[in-house]
Amino acid sequence: MHIEVKEDDFIIENEIVAIENIKDPDAAISIFVGKVRKEKKLIKLFIDCYPEMAENEIQKIVQNASNRWKLNQVRIIHRYGSLDPGENIVLVITTSDHRGDCYSANQFIMDFLKSEAAFWKKEIFLDKTKWVEQKVTDISTMKDWQED
Repeated sequence: MHIEVKEDDFIIENEIVAIENIKDPDAAISIFVGKVRKEKKLIKLFIDCYPEMAENEIQKIVQNASNRWKLNQVRIIHRYGSLDPGENIVLVITTSDHRGDCYSANQFIMDFLKSEAAFWKKEIFLDKTKWVEQKVTDISTMKDWQED
């Protein structure tokens, strides 16, 4: 397991190479990359966090995923600070012997990262600034995972 919470950007290709160099490549690799939306009038997305707290929360999320699915490797990078539209925010890579475990675990991790990890987002537009609140659909998704 590799977890990083940092301000610097990441290069997706380098992260894939890093996960494949750990041991023999796994049969299934699932990759999710989240980026800052390119919305009209959005100037910046500011993500605030306590990096150590966020890393601890992410470790718990990964442990829960590992208890549900057979995963071989997990690599997560989540950025914070001031980000421009189109920039990378988060990378979640899961590997397994089977694609189903890979897909499901990756989605589970991402859903819980969005709802449970200690990150706070503020959108800065040309004409206003607003903190991003949790969406009703995110809450519903969390309930679905808990019912599984």
